[in-house]
Amino acid sequence: MADWRPGESRRGRTVPPHAGPPHAGPPHAGPPHAGRSRGGAQMSGGARPPRTEPGRRGSTREYRAGLRPGGQPREPRPVRLTRRGKILVWVAAVASVLVVVVSLGAYAIYAKLDGNLSVTDAFGGLKNRPPPSAHGVQNFLILGSQTRDRQGAGFGYDPGTDLSDNLILVHVNAAHTHATIVSIPRDTMVYEPACRARTGGGTVPAIPQAIIDGAMNQGGPSCAVATVEYLTGIRMDHFIRFDFNSFRTMVSVVGGVEVCLPQAVNDPFSHLNLPAGRHLVTGNQALAFVRTRHGVGNGGDLGRIELQQEFMSSLIQKIDSQGTLGNPIKLLRIADAATKAVTVDPGLGSVAKLLGMASGFRNLHSKNVTFVTMPTIPDPADINRLLPSEPQDDLMWQMLKTDTLWHGALPAPSPRQVQVAVLNGTGMAGLAGQAAAGLKKLGFDVVSVGNAPLTTATTSISYPGTAGAGAAYVVARALTGTSASQNTGSQTTGGAGLVTLTIGSDFTGVTPPPTPAKARATTSPASSPRAPAGLPAAVESRNAAQNICSGVPGANPNP
Repeated sequence: MADWRPGESRRGRTVPPHAGPPHAGPPHAGPPHAGRSRGGAQMSGGARPPRTEPGRRGSTREYRAGLRPGGQPREPRPVRLTRRGKILVWVAAVASVLVVVVSLGAYAIYAKLDGNLSVTDAFGGLKNRPPPSAHGVQNFLILGSQTRDRQGAGFGYDPGTDLSDNLILVHVNAAHTHATIVSIPRDTMVYEPACRARTGGGTVPAIPQAIIDGAMNQGGPSCAVATVEYLTGIRMDHFIRFDFNSFRTMVSVVGGVEVCLPQAVNDPFSHLNLPAGRHLVTGNQALAFVRTRHGVGNGGDLGRIELQQEFMSSLIQKIDSQGTLGNPIKLLRIADAATKAVTVDPGLGSVAKLLGMASGFRNLHSKNVTFVTMPTIPDPADINRLLPSEPQDDLMWQMLKTDTLWHGALPAPSPRQVQVAVLNGTGMAGLAGQAAAGLKKLGFDVVSVGNAPLTTATTSISYPGTAGAGAAYVVARALTGTSASQNTGSQTTGGAGLVTLTIGSDFTGVTPPPTPAKARATTSPASSPRAPAGLPAAVESRNAAQNICSGVPGANPNP
């Protein structure tokens, strides 16, 4: 790519190969008994102390290795090896050769793979970063570039552009036994910090509302990292960038990936044309599967993310079932392809580091990997854009920051643990009191009731920082109508604090308490009450071990 300049490749250091068998020592100066006295004492250099010959006072006789009394040289006795000894010698010789060959081979392989790697420092120069994660926790940012430069024909012409159409935050827990993989929709509007320009030098000023996939195009991987860290409050430990060529290479080296479609898809934009059912895809067909947007769902990015999560789940299942992470030969083959295909930070900038990371994840199995889509809402200003959904997003980031495992839903406190202040912003007397009474029946700790300083049309929930997101989420779930949520603190605010519910003219009430158990027992499933319209939508998630044909979006009838 003409606009992208990878950093220097790193070459690893290896221990020089042995020049001989590991047990080899200095050669003997004579036959096996040289240097040992008749009484068994070992002397340095093979010399013996003078001894007085019995019966001859004052005279000494000198004994030296290989000499007879009187100084005549002794004929050396040939060493005769038994059959077992000869076998041991041959084994030692062959082992010596193998040590040399393996050492030279390992050096050549490591040097080759290290030479494949493209390394760039995406963290250098970043300021105001979140604090480091707990010991053992690893957070990766994976950036999928849509650059057309040197990617082959069929993708259009857009030289010099490097948008990150895929932004995936991978959180591995401290024990390296569970992973939560969060897909951030590329169409999300977020705050983009000031970044060093990717091309031309200078600085790109901060943008209050910018589409998140443009951060890498503006300031390279470093700007993408800064933007995601600001959004999440989570410090990235590593980053990995791949492009179309990278993706096709990796899929091919594992022998393709099985996918499943509930309906036939024919997308003229991504060129995906597959009937319903299971398919083994590779190369351009695999790339079309993860790129299709117009062909599934409503033609937006969320349907594409669901297909990508299905694809990654199937890939993880394949690697897990084949024991790839515990098989050095398979791992080496993948490492060869991966090092040619990706750009990484210096922390992953050698084969030893990459293999060490992979080895550390050998106890990470598909059933303990969860895919989650960052909750969003449509942007009222542009139907083709999305906005982060609060407080769900803050609660998700808080879950990762505290290394809390995913159990199918966002973790939230009991209403009895939540303190609420209720303010009336409608100008109509009594509404705050009614809302407070309804919240108390649900178990909330209502600490105050009053009037808002200004009237408002929109019901809103405010909370002081991400630590209070769980409490705000519980309050939002207690309302029958929609509400806007606002984080009035920061990513580093400590305690949960007080949640403030401001009632606007669109307020529809508080959810009534659950029906008593006896009444519920006689209610048929068909007549069960539905969730309130204002209930925050459940977070879209997928377990990597689930059937690849489940949880897949249907085809878009009008791609």
